[in-house]
Parts: sequence; C-alpha cells; structure tokens
Amino acid sequence: MAQKRLKHLSLKGKVIAITRPKKQARELAELVSKLGGKPYVVPTVEIKPLLDRQPITEFVNNVLNKRVDHVIFMSVNGVTSLIDSLEKMEQKDSFLKELNGAMIVAIGPKTERKLEEHGIEANLVSPKHSSEGIVESLKKMDMEGKTVAVLRSSIANNYLRRELEKMGANVLEFPAYESAPPSDDSKVLVFLNDLFKGKIDAITFTSSSTAQNLFKIAGEHVLAEKFKNSLEKTVVAAIGSTTQGSLEELGIKVDVVPKEYTIEAMMEALVRYMQKNNARWAK
Repeated sequence: MAQKRLKHLSLKGKVIAITRPKKQARELAELVSKLGGKPYVVPTVEIKPLLDRQPITEFVNNVLNKRVDHVIFMSVNGVTSLIDSLEKMEQKDSFLKELNGAMIVAIGPKTERKLEEHGIEANLVSPKHSSEGIVESLKKMDMEGKTVAVLRSSIANNYLRRELEKMGANVLEFPAYESAPPSDDSKVLVFLNDLFKGKIDAITFTSSSTAQNLFKIAGEHVLAEKFKNSLEKTVVAAIGSTTQGSLEELGIKVDVVPKEYTIEAMMEALVRYMQKNNARWAK
C-alpha cells in the first residue's frame, strides 16, 4: 500500500542519508531516487559472518533432533547466514526436512521471501515487522512449555527473549551473524563533515545499531556534541519504535516514525513530514 501512495509524493532535490549496511542500502537508495531525492549512502553497520560457527551448529542440531517447536527468523541476514552454514556442513536437505516440523515465524515480508527462496514456508509473519509484532502475534497462542529458537544478530537486545519467557516459553537464542561498526570509518567522517555543512536534509535509521554506531564514531573523533547539534537542523527518521528509543536514549529527537515498520512506509512518512514542514527545513 505504501508503495502505491509514494507515486504521488516527491523528495525533489532533497539529500537523504541512508545508514543501512552497504548491500541493504540499494533498495532504499532506489526508492529515494524514484521520489526525486538524492540518496547519500553512508553505511554505519557491517554485516559479517561469525568467526565462531558453534551457535549455528547448535541451532542446526536442535532442529535435527526435533527439540524445537518454533523458529523465529529476525532478518534476511539470519536466513542467508544459516543457508551458507548448512551448505558448508552439507546438511541443508536433512535440516530443511526437519525444519518443516516446527512453526516458522518471519519478522517481515522480506525475510519471508528469503525463506521461500530456499523452500522454507513461514507459518507466521509479524504484521508490524518488529519484535513487538512477533510478541503480539505469539501472545494469541499457547506458548507454555514451547521451545523457541531465535536466529538473531550478535548484538540483539533481550526484549524478545524476556517477553517470550513471560509466556512460559523456553527460549534458545543463536547469533547467526555479526553486526559491527564499519572497519573503515573514513566515509562516515566525510558524511559528518557534510552534515555539519548543512548538506544533508534528512537522515534515516533502520536499526538501533545504525544509530549507535554513528554516534560512537562521532564520539571517538570528539564530534558527538557537534553531531547532536547538527541533527537538530536535520530531519531524523527511524523505521520503528525500537530504533526511535535507541536514538532518544542518545539524546536525539526523532521527527518521523511510520506506523508500519517498512522502508516504504518510513519514506512515505518522511516525505509527508518534510512537505508539511517545508518552511522549517528549507535550506
């Protein structure tokens, strides 16, 4: 729905910063371009395979031994990392066969589609595309005594585990990939300089780590206060409430949060906000 509504909106001439990991930034950059804006890609997160494969091995063994009732996939990255590991372990076929015995939960439609590419059908897709959405959906089921395996990043918070345990579930968390700050922060420093010069109209954050890493890099170069001051003159968009909360903990005011946690909905909300506040944000 958001994609259709975007056809009548415009970001003409506006420079929109995208902090997503490099491989995931393309879709959002193309969306900004279609709206007439100028995408400014500055990845503040790098997605890397874990050096320690033990967590993935444990996850696979739990599924193969039928010890798991529900499997929650929290991102496309988790699916990709799992499949890569299965192929290296030469256990893909046997694993996928056993996985069909569990209830598969996907955090959103993109994760669902990535699962489908590998012959895995999601039984439940979070309507809000977030941990909160997953919790709301599973609250409608009897989770008492159920064993839930969660594939996540290396830095995920404990919200999902905490809420599932309140429902009586036994939660097993398995980091599937590393979400780390960029190994080379030179591009981030160039971005910060452009931000300070007023060249950025809006900045988008699609996860807590994109915000936390950017703030961390600014702090390491004694630019944290200048960074916060510059953001007061820039539109700040967060993809959902969790990312919004992380930004606010850092002392950053968030201007835009969509009701639906997708990049399309975030861009629609951003355009509408900027058009409504055009005089305020005019350069």
